[in-house]
Amino acid sequence: MKILHTSDWHLGKKLYKVSRLKEQARFLEWLIDYICDNEIDILLISGDIFDVPTPPNEALKLYFTFLKKLNERKEIPIFIIGGNHDSSNFIEAPSPFLELNNIYVVGSLEKLLSEDYSHYIHNLEIKGEKLSISLLPYFRTHELFNLAKAWNINIEEGLLPVIEELMKRFLDRASGQKILMSHHLFGSYEEAGSEQGLNLSGIDSIPTNTLQGFDYVALGHIHKAQTVRKSQPIVHYSGSPLAFRFSETSTKEVSIISIENDELSFERTPIKEFDKLLRVNCQKEEVEEFKNQIISSWGNRDDLEVFLELRIKCDTPITSMAETLREEFRENKIHLLSFAAIVGKVEDESESKILEKSLRTEELFELFYKKKYPESNEIPKPLLEDFNELLESIRESYEA
Repeated sequence: MKILHTSDWHLGKKLYKVSRLKEQARFLEWLIDYICDNEIDILLISGDIFDVPTPPNEALKLYFTFLKKLNERKEIPIFIIGGNHDSSNFIEAPSPFLELNNIYVVGSLEKLLSEDYSHYIHNLEIKGEKLSISLLPYFRTHELFNLAKAWNINIEEGLLPVIEELMKRFLDRASGQKILMSHHLFGSYEEAGSEQGLNLSGIDSIPTNTLQGFDYVALGHIHKAQTVRKSQPIVHYSGSPLAFRFSETSTKEVSIISIENDELSFERTPIKEFDKLLRVNCQKEEVEEFKNQIISSWGNRDDLEVFLELRIKCDTPITSMAETLREEFRENKIHLLSFAAIVGKVEDESESKILEKSLRTEELFELFYKKKYPESNEIPKPLLEDFNELLESIRESYEA
């Protein structure tokens, strides 16, 4: 049995006021083909379906068209949870119709107050394999306060006991291989830079030891695909299918979970590229050369949208160049979205100034690595995952 885990579609999101619906539609078409061609049995979507609580009609049409087309080609169970960008009431509203087609959407924790766990926990048997899927949407502080009151939990020292009790109740009702979907911050993670900050009444990140008992945790919210815990359970962010900032350079992926003979494994599968976000820094005298290289490499592409951020260092202010370049790029199907002329010498920040910014531990590690290995563009994935796992174990020991 195979399960596909994806998240953070942000349908309707724009880049510098430019719609991304064309690339998002291409991704969803690719996703349908992948599910059908690779015999996927279940689809998990871990939150932030839309970019805003009341999405535009075009984004809504894209969402429901995807569900309809997939259901017509391959009728599989689909589980969807709300993210911090989604309106819980809005995404749950069509549930009576969606559930007729094995599509289950959970946007809030409200039904837990009436002890209705059927909304959140689904025990299944597919191809002879037993599993449970627990749905934990993005939750806000007041929802945990309400649960603490209903369950008589003392929260004088924080909300973590409520989360621990919630996990226990889910596990008590689950059977087979246990999968949890959630849209929140767990463990030590690396941000892509386009996420919206979250804070749960002082809890910046929920320790992954609260997840013990599950076999795989399908996370959303962080846009860079990464595994924050490798076993007992596997805790993985699938990341967003598209880059939403020019600073995002990581490969976009979906996750494939396999269950065979009651054993669970997973692999990370790259997504076909549907857009290209280029960030170019150059001197004024290099502009023509870089322009020709960009057009030669990326111009007139029908298979993907190309967006460009151009930053030019110069001694004196530049006039009229932006519109001239923008028109030349437009003629070659390249969108010049950001143009900046940087006049004068740009001073690098000293190490002391950087450290004064109170960087997170993960960011300090990245700073250290790039200083030690300046020729490397980014930290190798295995090393970063090992570091995050070590950091998480240290945090868990400290909390214990």
